[in-house]
Amino acid sequence: MEVTEKEIFEIAVNSEIRAKEAYEKLASMTKSDIIRDELLFLAKEEDKHREIIEKMAERFASEGGEPKKIEIEVMGEFKVIAEKMAEAIKKPDINLDEIYEIAMQAELVSEKLYKELANYASNEKTKLLLEMLADMERNHYNILKKQYDYIMRYPDIYKEELYDQLMKDINFNF
Repeated sequence: MEVTEKEIFEIAVNSEIRAKEAYEKLASMTKSDIIRDELLFLAKEEDKHREIIEKMAERFASEGGEPKKIEIEVMGEFKVIAEKMAEAIKKPDINLDEIYEIAMQAELVSEKLYKELANYASNEKTKLLLEMLADMERNHYNILKKQYDYIMRYPDIYKEELYDQLMKDINFNF
């Protein structure tokens, strides 16, 4: 898909906003303090990413010049997952598993996008920043995957208030 640099910045900013909203929604749905804290951490990370991208967009706009179109292979996939995320956030009764699956896909697609964008960077600092964002998205995926695996392995613990009760009732006899 061919897009302008300005459009890429807009899409990336909106994606980071949607990811933040999704993590905040997930955090509000879980009974586990541990998972809630990790999700709120991810929400803050996405907000930081948004700020970085906005600064990059401002710098790009201030440099002026004729906007050029670039070919981004992952853009179609990126738009689809962004739309899925936006729809999921609006659902009042979305399943925790479903939103985790969408969030993991979004992190992987974001990683691909930032890696691809790094190939078009006009200087080494911008390239490094985009590669760093790609690495951060992979890390977010790994965090989500770990949580998702726990939720799938112990569904009653994470979907009910049983988790907090278990943590209170633990009695180690050594």
